Order: sequence, then structure tokens, then C-alpha cells
Amino acid sequence: MLKQIPALAALIISLAAASSQAATVTLNGDNVSFTFDDSTLFGSAGVVGDSIYFLPTNFGAQATNLDGAVITSDVLNIQIQVLDGFSYEIGSISFVEVGDYELFGSSAEVQANGRLQVTSNTKVGPNPLLIPGLPDVALNTSQIFAAGNMDTVGALTEWSAIAAVDLTAIAGWGSDTSIVVQVQNNLRAVTTELGDSATIQKKAQLIGLSVQPSEVPVPGAAWLFGSALVGLIGLHRKK
Repeated sequence: MLKQIPALAALIISLAAASSQAATVTLNGDNVSFTFDDSTLFGSAGVVGDSIYFLPTNFGAQATNLDGAVITSDVLNIQIQVLDGFSYEIGSISFVEVGDYELFGSSAEVQANGRLQVTSNTKVGPNPLLIPGLPDVALNTSQIFAAGNMDTVGALTEWSAIAAVDLTAIAGWGSDTSIVVQVQNNLRAVTTELGDSATIQKKAQLIGLSVQPSEVPVPGAAWLFGSALVGLIGLHRKK
């Protein structure tokens, strides 16, 4: 189904260009809905199965000469809900993003990192400080992610970053029917010498879910994580 992404992306981008007003958007997958604000730098979105992808067009950082550090950051919150009447549960969430960078000069450098956080809308656990009398809080977990070494000089080069959260491995959670997935993203470009330049862009992102009937144990995120990475990198290379 990931082969359908380029055609879907073209349709979404054309619709986005026709309207400049931001709005709360809800897209339905096979078993879940995704609700988010489309005014972020994460760009146009589309759904394939129970995965949602974003195609940024202006999420980047560029530094030249004596600029020092130039940082671009944004946060995306997605409400994910099992569709009414469906006896399904979300077991795991995988995240993959890709982009490219270009460096010229000895002082040029770039970085891409962020945080994937998942919060339950249905389940609570003890307050983090374990202080008697304080109310329970929504179950949540987070993972820091970062792209690997980006040190190729003089050529446009691809980068990628990945993360995964397996709810089935978290005590007291197991699986869920309603969650909030938050992605906080940072791109950083640095130059400190005349004539140097550094550019980094985020080109595509995919958040995939493992969703199974509630009476069937939900598998871990490993298989989904791998297929998402392959599909999204394939999408990026076709652009």
C-alpha cells in the first residue's frame, strides 16, 4: 500500500496550495482516525491503511558565513482514535523521517533530532512523584530520536531518523483505543567562517500503528518499523 503514497501526496499538496487557511483536520484510516492542526511546518498529510504521513515543503534550517547556529523547531500533536464501532486496539507506534543536507566548508555542520511522545486518553497511572494525595495522571511515554552522523561535505546527502514505542511492553498500558502522539522536531545548521554554508531539510515523515482486534494480542513495533522506513525512504527518493 505504500506504493500509493506518491499519487496521494500529489493530490494532498494540490489541495493544500488552494487553501492558505489553517484548520483542524481529521483523516480516517482503516481502523483509526487522525486529528491534527495543519498549520505546522510538518506540511500536508495523507493516510495509508492505519499510517499517516506528512510531506513538509518548508521545514529546514540554513546557515552561511558567520551566522553561527540557525535552529528551526516545531511540534505536531495528533489525536488518534479507534473508529466508533470497531473492536480494535493500538499496540505500538513507529516513527520514521527522512530529509537531505548539504555542507560546504570546514565549519559547516547540521543536526536533526527530536522527541516522540505518546499519551493515553483512556488510561491513568500513579503521579510521577508518587506523593500520596496527588491525582493519577494519564499514562505517557517518550523517546528521544536523532539522525546519524551528517558529515559528508560538498554533496547533497540523505539523512533519516527513527523511533518506536511499544505499548504492549509498558506495565499497566498494554494497548489503547485513544492516544495523543506528539512529535517535537529540531533542525540545526551551523557556520562560523566566511564562505561556508550548511543546509538541512526535512522531506517526509511517517507515523505507523500496529492495530489488531482487541481480543488478539498486538505484536510489537519491529515489523511495522522496518516497512515504514523502507516505504518512506522510497517516497523521498522519488521526489
